[in-house]
Amino acid sequence: MEGFQSRFIIFFILISLNTFAQSDCTTAIVVCGNTGFSGLTANGAGIDEISTLTTCGSGETNSIWLKLLICTSGTLGFTLTPQSNDITVDFDYFIFGPNSTCTNLGTTIRCSTTNPLASNQSNNLTGMNASENDTSEGPGQFGNSFLKWLNVSAGDDYYLVIDRPIGSSNFSIQWTGTATFTSPPTFNLPTEFALDLTKCDNDLVYNGQTNFDLNENNAVIIGSQTNVAVTYHLSQNDATNGINAIDNSLPFKNTANPQTLFARITNNSSGCFSTTTFNLNVYPEILIPNDNFSQCDDATDGDDTNGKVTFDLNEVSNSIFNQNITGLTFEYYKNQSEAISGSSALGQFFTNNIPNEESIFVKVFNANGCYKIKEMFLSVLSVPSKTAVTLTQCDTSLNPDGLTLFNLSEADQSFLNGDTNLSVSYFENIQQEQSNVQLTSAYINLFNNQTIIAKITNLTTKCSSNSQLILKVNLVPSQNIIPLEECDDQNQENGLVTFDLSKVQLTLTPLQMAKFYPTLDNALLEQNEIITNLTNYQNVIPYFDNVYIRIEENNSCSGISEVKLIVNRLPDINPTSTVDIYVCTNLPNRFETIDAGIISGSPASFAFQWYLNGNPISNNFERIKVNTAGIYTVDVRNAKNCIKTRTIEVKVSADATIKEILIADGTLDQNSVTVNLINSIGNYEYSIDNPDGPFQQSNFFDKVNPGIHTVYVNDINGCGLVERTIAVIGFPPFFTPNGDGFNDFWRIEGVDKVFNTNSKVYIFDRFGKLVIEIATRDSKGWDGNYHGAPLMADDYWYVVYLEDGRIIKGHFALKR
Repeated sequence: MEGFQSRFIIFFILISLNTFAQSDCTTAIVVCGNTGFSGLTANGAGIDEISTLTTCGSGETNSIWLKLLICTSGTLGFTLTPQSNDITVDFDYFIFGPNSTCTNLGTTIRCSTTNPLASNQSNNLTGMNASENDTSEGPGQFGNSFLKWLNVSAGDDYYLVIDRPIGSSNFSIQWTGTATFTSPPTFNLPTEFALDLTKCDNDLVYNGQTNFDLNENNAVIIGSQTNVAVTYHLSQNDATNGINAIDNSLPFKNTANPQTLFARITNNSSGCFSTTTFNLNVYPEILIPNDNFSQCDDATDGDDTNGKVTFDLNEVSNSIFNQNITGLTFEYYKNQSEAISGSSALGQFFTNNIPNEESIFVKVFNANGCYKIKEMFLSVLSVPSKTAVTLTQCDTSLNPDGLTLFNLSEADQSFLNGDTNLSVSYFENIQQEQSNVQLTSAYINLFNNQTIIAKITNLTTKCSSNSQLILKVNLVPSQNIIPLEECDDQNQENGLVTFDLSKVQLTLTPLQMAKFYPTLDNALLEQNEIITNLTNYQNVIPYFDNVYIRIEENNSCSGISEVKLIVNRLPDINPTSTVDIYVCTNLPNRFETIDAGIISGSPASFAFQWYLNGNPISNNFERIKVNTAGIYTVDVRNAKNCIKTRTIEVKVSADATIKEILIADGTLDQNSVTVNLINSIGNYEYSIDNPDGPFQQSNFFDKVNPGIHTVYVNDINGCGLVERTIAVIGFPPFFTPNGDGFNDFWRIEGVDKVFNTNSKVYIFDRFGKLVIEIATRDSKGWDGNYHGAPLMADDYWYVVYLEDGRIIKGHFALKR
C-alpha cells in the first residue's frame, strides 16, 4: 500500500476550552508527513473568513485551519471521527486551493455542512472518499456528510477548515488516498533523555533555580539537517503554533525543578515542523542539617575556662552530617568571600580567636561537583566549676584502722549544689576515670584522708570537670551500746514488739543530729533511715535485735552507737483456767481455791496482784480461796518487771428449788412425771428412786410404774441434792387370789396413808352388784371374797373417787 494508508498517519485534534485557540488562516497549522497534534482548540470563529466563499452555506462557528503541503501527487481523502458519537454533534469542513493565499482564498472546492441528525444518518462522521461523486452538500438535511476526494499534485498546498457548529467534542482525522505530505524535519536523538540539561544550583541562592544555555541543544537537534530553525517554548501550544519562542540569546532560568520545555525544529522553506520535550534539572540542594558544632573547653592551652579550644574540622564535618558524609568533600574558610573564591582554605585544625563562639564557612561538594556554602558556628562550652569536698565517716570497729564503709552519694549535693542539670560520678584515680571504671556508692577507702576523683558532668552539654572528694575517717575505738528493753506482747508472745526509739537518751551539741538505721552498714551508708516509725519501731529478730544511731555534724560522722533492742519474756503461766469453778449460794461457808497458773519457775520469784471484777483485793499470793462469784484476774510480775495476766471466771450455782411435779397417771405403763423448778441458777440432773443415780439431763420421765416414788434433783456444780416423794396412781388389770403369796390381792397402786388417804374404791360384778367397798388407806386391798366366800373367776368393775376429786372407772380380771 502507498500514500497515506501506507504511512498510517492519524491526525488528532483535541478540542478543549482552556488552551490556545487557532481559528484563522494566517495561523493555520501546517500538516506534514508525520505530524500529530494534541491539545489544540477549535473554539470560536476568530475572523470569519469563509462565510461568503462557500457553496454549501454556513461559516465559521468554532473553527480550526490546517495547511496541507503535498509532496507526491495522488488522491487525497480523509475521515473525521468525533470523539463523541452523539448524533447531535455536527462537524462541517471547507477546502480552498490549490495554492490559495489567506488574502485570496477563492471559493471552496469542497464544502460539507450536512447535519447528521437532520439527515437521519447512523453516525456523525464526515470526510472525503473515492465512492462519492459530489463536491458540495448541505446545509441541514441535504447530503450524507461525505464528498468526493481530491486529485492533488506535488508542490501544491490546500487549506482545510474544520468547523463545529453544534455540540461539543474532540475529533480525529485519518488521511486516505495515495498522495503524501511534505516531510517535516526530524529529531534524531541518540537517547530519550539526550536533550535533558542538568546543572548545579551554585548561585548561593539555594532555591532549585539556575541559568541554562538552551543553545547547548541546537547541534544535537539539527544534526546534519539544513535550512531548519530551532526554537524553544514553554508549552506544547506555543511549540505547535510556533509562537512565544524563548529568547535564547540570554540565559534561561528555570521556574520549576524539574521543568519541561518544548523544542520545535522548522523547515524554513516548507514550514513543516516537529516538536519534542526535554527537561531542565537542577541537582538537589546539598542539605547541611546542622550549622553549629560545640566542643567543651579544655586545658590543652593551659586554661579550661578561657573559651578557646582547637577544633578538628574533620570531626565538625562528621557532626554536621551525623557521620553520613559518603560522597561529600569539605572545605573550610574564615569568611564567605574566601569560600566563594576557594582561596585560603583552613587546615584540619582550627583554634578559635574569639572566646566562646566564632563562625567560619563550610563549602560542601557532592559527587556531581555541586557545592553549598554555609556559615558554621563553633561554640566552646564551659565546664562545671571545680571544688573540693570532704566526706567524713566513722570507723566503729574495736580496733579502728581508718578504713570503713562510705556512701559516696552523700557527697553528691555538695558537688551539685542543687543543680538538677549536673551529675556526679566517682573514680579511684585518673586511669579509672579515663577508662570510665566508676566506683559504686558503697566504697571502702584504701587509707585515711584518701582523695578520689569526683567527675561532674553537665547533662545538657556533656561537658565535665574533675573535682576532689577527700574521704576522712573519724576513729571511734569503742561503740557506745545503749540497751532498750520492752516486755513481750501477751497477745502474741513471739518476741516481736514495738519500741519507742525516741526514748534513747542522747547528749548532742546544737550542731549535731541523730539518725537511726536498722543495720550498721545502713548507718555507714546512710540508707534506709528509720523515720516514719521512730516511735513504734518493731524489731526484726525475735527477743534480741539492734539498731544503730549515727551522730552527724555538718554531714560528717561524729560517732555511731548501737542500741540493743531486748524483748523480755513474760512469766510462764496459763492465761486462763481450763476448769469451771463454782461457788454455792446455799453454802456460804464453802470456799474454792484458785491459783496463778504458774507453769515454770518458782512462785517465790514472782509478785502477784489479784483483782475481782477489776478491783484489787489484798490477798496477793499464788493461791487464794474464794466464795464469791465474779471475774478474778491476777497479774504475775517477774524480775524483769514484765507482767502476764491470768483470768479465772468463778461462777455461781445453788441447789434446786422444785416448783411443782406434774404427774400423768392412772395407767399401767404410760404414766409420766415432769419436774419443774423455780428460781434455780445451777446446772441440774434428775433421777427417780435412786439418790446416787443414774441421773438424766431431762426433767421428764415416762413409763413410770404406779406407786410411791422419790424424785431427786442434783446440782452438777456440787451445790447439793434435793428430793420429793410422789404417788403415781395405777390399777392392776388382774389378780390371782390363790394363796400362793403372789398377786393375791387387788388394790390401787399409789395410795397409802399419806397419798390419797380419803379416796374410796367400789367394786362391782358384771351384773352391777356391789361386791365390796375398799378404803384406799387399806394397804392390802380386796382378796376376791364376798362375805368370806370366794367369788368366781370373772371380770369385775371399779369406780374410784380420789381425794383430788377425780373419778376413775375401769375393770379387771379375777383369775382362779
